[in-house]
Amino acid sequence: MNGDVPSGAHWVRFPRFFGDAMMIHGAIAPLRAAGLPLVAWGPGWVLDLFAGSSDYAGVMVEPGRKYSSFKAAGMLRAHRPASVINFPKSSRPALAAFLARVPLRVGCGDGGAFLLYTHSIPFYKLDTPFVERYASLVARAFPDLPPAPFRPFRPRAEALDQVAARRADLSLRDYVVLAPGANSPNKRLSVASFAALANRLEQAGVASVILGAGPVDQELAAGIRAAAPGAVDLTGKGGLAVSAAWIAGARALVGMDSGLAHISAGCGVPTLSVFGPTRPRHSAPWGPRVRTVRKEGLECLECMGTTCPVPGNPCMTTLPDDLLWDELQKVMAG
Repeated sequence: MNGDVPSGAHWVRFPRFFGDAMMIHGAIAPLRAAGLPLVAWGPGWVLDLFAGSSDYAGVMVEPGRKYSSFKAAGMLRAHRPASVINFPKSSRPALAAFLARVPLRVGCGDGGAFLLYTHSIPFYKLDTPFVERYASLVARAFPDLPPAPFRPFRPRAEALDQVAARRADLSLRDYVVLAPGANSPNKRLSVASFAALANRLEQAGVASVILGAGPVDQELAAGIRAAAPGAVDLTGKGGLAVSAAWIAGARALVGMDSGLAHISAGCGVPTLSVFGPTRPRHSAPWGPRVRTVRKEGLECLECMGTTCPVPGNPCMTTLPDDLLWDELQKVMAG
């Protein structure tokens, strides 16, 4: 996947959480608008999203999760990047950029990491949307670049062509993506809620396409199809670029505080994102057509936990089906 990586480019390190990767992608919009050569650096399965996209001049896949800063510094010296932008929490790329004497080093300076950067912010002391935090630092590091208007993300052409052919095979014209997966169980909307949406969409003449990756997502999709047999299950089929291509052609996406919702927002697709244990004011998907909804009135909202101590996980399982349907209509109409 690495291919030809140009010298003198601006390296952007992406984390293993691809929702964060999409927020970082949004924050570096001024660099793309200025035509600066960008290299995406990070885990291979995340970089599949950006590989071949017109937004990036190249990608550099990490050799693994446990590689040394000295090895990464050697890689940087070989390509002589103009800058390294490292928003993830890992300080290993920051140390590598410091050792390689990269002239411009940009990142979050929490925990003493500011010593390794030329430009940094105390990320976790701020109370603004994550994308705004990233973007404020980009503006500080590149003061001559004006803010950039939103431009929808599109994956590589091969992924778009693959999805177009599959849509033709399935005779899919008008569809909404359902994204039931999330990186912790207490962030997931109930299977019953997704099934109710799928059935209402079918009655309205709109298909439902279920996207996701691993065994848990596939199990959730099976539960949705058991109650909504008309839904099309595409979980576990294709990487992130293919998922992005499906999302880019959808009328809308319904998800949670999850990676696919962030991709949808970045593609400019109407996105309904259901929140509960996390904070929409921080991590709401970034894009011009996003609505967030949650079960208001619960004292446990924004607990920021990965498991729910309240029986039944009420913040994600008690939202009325009518509310979700109405919110989906609003985001599609808007």
